[in-house]
Amino acid sequence: MRSKILLLGWLSSSTLLAISPAFSDSAVAQCVMTDVSVQVAVRGSRQPSRQSNNVDLQNQGRCSGNAITQVGTQVYTGSGRANQQRTSRQRINGGRGNGTGINGPTIKVPVGVKVDVYNPAYDPSLTRPRNFRR
Repeated sequence: MRSKILLLGWLSSSTLLAISPAFSDSAVAQCVMTDVSVQVAVRGSRQPSRQSNNVDLQNQGRCSGNAITQVGTQVYTGSGRANQQRTSRQRINGGRGNGTGINGPTIKVPVGVKVDVYNPAYDPSLTRPRNFRR
């Protein structure tokens, strides 16, 4: 009989553990600012492309509980020289607080990927019909 009561008590407590997160405060991390940029140029020019990514991430004071993510993608295909320019500005203020009264510095993660590929299929000097003598 004692083992049945013990088993019933264990099952009851494991059920309470499974639903207890729904009734408790969630964890709150620092504020995070993420900016992801992808610039791709696939072209028929051997001259390098101009690709620039200017990112400005600003925060005011200490912060927790907020997150910002911005994603930008630029793709160029053609025969000429690509000129890809991107400017991104983000600003974050404060937050909801983490309940501890301690707010840390904002975490800033700028990610910039630049791809510049020569593709002979777009090269006009290779795709023009040539005059052949018979």
